[in-house]
Amino acid sequence: MISCVLLSLYMVQAIGAQESRTGSILAPDKYDEWGDVPFETESARLDKIARQLKEWPLSIVYLMIYAGPTACKDEAKARGIRAAEFLTNAGIEPERVVWIDAGWQKKLLVEVWIWPPNLGRPKVATEQNLKPAQVRIERGCKIKYRPEPRPRALRR
Repeated sequence: MISCVLLSLYMVQAIGAQESRTGSILAPDKYDEWGDVPFETESARLDKIARQLKEWPLSIVYLMIYAGPTACKDEAKARGIRAAEFLTNAGIEPERVVWIDAGWQKKLLVEVWIWPPNLGRPKVATEQNLKPAQVRIERGCKIKYRPEPRPRALRR
């Protein structure tokens, strides 16, 4: 009984400390999102996420990964594993990093949500998802940056 009371007091104190340093995180926060960017750009964003997670030690990051209409086989999974490894190598505990294969959309998209653990997982937005028949899967490829073609008027 006493240990339960002490644990409760510790949790309240830890949450209060987190809030006093960084503001409230009692509501979900869509922290960032990006499309198909070079890995150097993704790394810079993941560094920023790692710094934020260190300031919010009780929070969990959810990476919602939507592959694009042309994708490698298991591309969302590969991108999720790569991002999770990056964050754990930056000192974030593996149990605080969750990636979710959210399907396919018209453009590759990574949404980053930072949530308190008591709210569960964010919901996958499926209203814009493509059906498997609308997706071209490239076999035997590695995840890569696929820049969008520039309009003809801008090409030189």
